[in-house]
Amino acid sequence: MNLRKRSVLLLGLILVVLSGAAFLSHYLIWAPQAKAQDSTTQSSMILMDTVVDVRVDGPNSAALVDRVFQLMAELENLFSRFVPESEVSAINRRAGEWVEVSPLTLELIELGMKMGRITAGAFDITVGAVLDLWGFGSDLRRVPGEEELQGALATVGFDQVEVDRENSAVRIPQGTILDLGGIAKGFIVDQGIKLLREAGVERALINAGGDISVIGRRPDGMPWRVGVQDPDQPSSIRFILPLDDQSVVTSGDYQRYFMVGNERYHHIIDPSTGYPARGLRSVTIVGDDPAVCDALSTAVFVLGWEKGRTLVEALPGIEAILISDTDAWVSPGLAQAMVTQ
Repeated sequence: MNLRKRSVLLLGLILVVLSGAAFLSHYLIWAPQAKAQDSTTQSSMILMDTVVDVRVDGPNSAALVDRVFQLMAELENLFSRFVPESEVSAINRRAGEWVEVSPLTLELIELGMKMGRITAGAFDITVGAVLDLWGFGSDLRRVPGEEELQGALATVGFDQVEVDRENSAVRIPQGTILDLGGIAKGFIVDQGIKLLREAGVERALINAGGDISVIGRRPDGMPWRVGVQDPDQPSSIRFILPLDDQSVVTSGDYQRYFMVGNERYHHIIDPSTGYPARGLRSVTIVGDDPAVCDALSTAVFVLGWEKGRTLVEALPGIEAILISDTDAWVSPGLAQAMVTQ
């Protein structure tokens, strides 16, 4: 990664800390510190095209932070279709053939298919060809023609992915491009959190570019405080919510987009139309599983104001904030938590 890109990403982390898309409050400045006999280690690394920040409180914190970063880097090299040696790249290169993969890759693909079923296709792990037409994942952003867009849409369909659990193998149709970008970051964060829990960590935080997951509470016994950007003024915080041994993910049309005239084209693609989803500006999902939150933030954005709210209300343990051009909705459970904290 060149120095300029690294500098831009580090600046992005500073902006997230100060104003963030799912922003962490100034915890290290004002919160009581951990007990004297415990150590606190907080470090950052560029992974998954973003800045990942890991904080661990307790014994052996430095070694645990290193282990988390090592694990996350290894998983990125399994799941990213932009890494030529990854297992997902192998699946895409050999479309039409069975490809043996590791158990975690199989687990992630099966979870992506499950989220496709839960969301009635609003989340789809086979939308890669459509994303490529728009240039997301590269620097060549453009509005595709209708004919080429229809051709790419013909390759989309998570239900066409085949999984052979006995042989730990996956097969996709020829022409299909598997893209786990809408769920892999959350899944990788979850694996890092699992590593820390298995090590007995009682307080920690992983922030992967706005995909945030925490263990325990702050040293003062209060929930972590996380802010959600105002889509109209991303430098401002519109909501502050408590996070208590949970995860939060925000998807918004202000995060990755390009302009053509007065029209904004963002990266959250509706798999049924091939165009950027319209109607919402941002969706924040709070829940126990960061991978599920990751997928749902995309799906609810695609579903829009009414259907998105209906899905959130139907899913146990899921809370959300939906922001449109004219209104905002906070799910009842989250609204109550925000009042009481």
